[in-house]
Amino acid sequence: MTTLKRRAAAVSAPLLLAVTLTACGGGASDAPDDASVEDFCEVFLDQGDADVDPEDNGALLDAIQEQADKLADVGTPADFDDEAREGFEIFIDVVSDFDEGDIEDLDSADPGDIVSEDDADKVTAFFTAGGTACTPELGDLEDELGDLEDQLPSEPAS
Repeated sequence: MTTLKRRAAAVSAPLLLAVTLTACGGGASDAPDDASVEDFCEVFLDQGDADVDPEDNGALLDAIQEQADKLADVGTPADFDDEAREGFEIFIDVVSDFDEGDIEDLDSADPGDIVSEDDADKVTAFFTAGGTACTPELGDLEDELGDLEDQLPSEPAS
């Protein structure tokens, strides 16, 4: 994982949890809900500008918000369930509303006091659905590993 991705992940996780229901109406709720999996994954997996200094909160926020804007433009595939779609909307709207000062405050934020567990579950459902749609080979790998596990003896040899 690149430094930018690690920093973005470190910022995004609490960022997603830092604001309650800012996703009520407008914004991401107007995003398409019939995107092709290929179009969605192209944006979902895009690494963005790898030259962003992970210590520059302003540049990092700009990169994350640009990615959120692209996701809002493409929308979600039709086969995303309602919970994943709501998580998408929460993610997009929260990221869009953040400013550089909010990122600086995340280090001391306690997400459990700020966002409901239900909203956190929805955002997790979005990222899980995106990961599943965009990396199906991981599911194949799990199946292959399961097949190998079935071939192992249940009792250690004595």
